[in-house]
Amino acid sequence: MRHILLIALPAILLLSGCAKMMNENQCLVADWRSVGYEDGSQGRSEQWLSRRSEACAEFGVTPDLDQYLFGRNQGLEVFCQPRRGFSLALNGTRYENVCPAGLEGPFLAGYRDGQGLRDREIRYNELENRIESSFAELADLDLAIEENTLTLATENMTTQERIAYALDLKNMAEDRGRLSEIIPQLEAERDASLYDLDAYRASIAPKYPGAL
Repeated sequence: MRHILLIALPAILLLSGCAKMMNENQCLVADWRSVGYEDGSQGRSEQWLSRRSEACAEFGVTPDLDQYLFGRNQGLEVFCQPRRGFSLALNGTRYENVCPAGLEGPFLAGYRDGQGLRDREIRYNELENRIESSFAELADLDLAIEENTLTLATENMTTQERIAYALDLKNMAEDRGRLSEIIPQLEAERDASLYDLDAYRASIAPKYPGAL
């Protein structure tokens, strides 16, 4: 679940800003059934009602709880669908455990599919980035080795300075050897990761036509 936690802070910030979404006019004219439907269809937790109640209390307005919950339940029927769960997980959005028992099973199945695809995409991208950074490091080492070798061959310097340059060259050569061994291993892992990603995507694609 580590990737899902990435969005926790933005979600909390959004929730904390809910009070600002209900100004005096909105509270006075609110269709609480529609408000509930909006919250339900967006998969928002019941805390949103508390936030709205706090905002409207300032203006002497109390939400119509029955209408709100009626609308929210209708909205949840729209939200709690497997395809929606898939999309949320693929985007790294946290599920707020809002779906009723009758809808939660299929929704979570879709969520797991999306999470599985997201995890594989993240793994593949991590390996690609490591390979790119390793090649960049290798190029930097090659340049440094060339420059230091030229300096050592052409510059007048003390014995201690020559020893220091020689040690630097030795260390850089060792680092280059290490990278030369690591890069093929990373490329093999990357290729295996891509195969796994493609196979997984193909296995779930029929469930989500047009989404992949």
